[in-house]
Amino acid sequence: MLKISQAKLHDYENIKAFYKQCGYGGDLSEEALTFIAQLEERIVGAVRLCPNTGFFVLRGMQVLASFQHQGFGTQLLQACTEQLVDQVCYCIPWQHLKLFYQQVGFQEVSLIEVPDFLCERFNNYISRGMNVILMRRLPTVIMLGRN
Repeated sequence: MLKISQAKLHDYENIKAFYKQCGYGGDLSEEALTFIAQLEERIVGAVRLCPNTGFFVLRGMQVLASFQHQGFGTQLLQACTEQLVDQVCYCIPWQHLKLFYQQVGFQEVSLIEVPDFLCERFNNYISRGMNVILMRRLPTVIMLGRN
C-alpha cells in the first residue's frame, strides 16, 4: 500500500538518491516541505513545496518510471495541495503534464502573471529546449453561510 508523508530531515539522503535515480538534479532545503510516496519503505515518488514571500513553488515532482500511470503521482500531488488551501502556488511542468496538474486546480498562466524569478527560470528552461509551461494554483475559497 502506498504511504505518503512529509519527509523528515533523516529522509534527505534517501530522497537525494531517489532524485539521482530519476535523473533529477534539484536540491533539497530544510525550508521546503518535501513529500514522499513509499511502497514498503522504498521511495517511489517525491515532490517539494518551496516557500517564498506570499506563495509556494512546486518543484521536483518525480515518480519512478516503473510506478507511473498507477495514480501514485496524483496521490502525491493531492497531499501537497492539502497544504496549499490558502496559498498561491506556481509550477513549471512539462507541457504534456498540463492535465495532470489541472486535476488539482493548477491553470496555465502567462509570463506577466508570475514573479520575475520564475519568468527567468522559465525562459532559461525554454532556451535549453525544454517544452515546459507556467502554471498557478490559487487559494481555495470557501464560501460559508451562502446557499
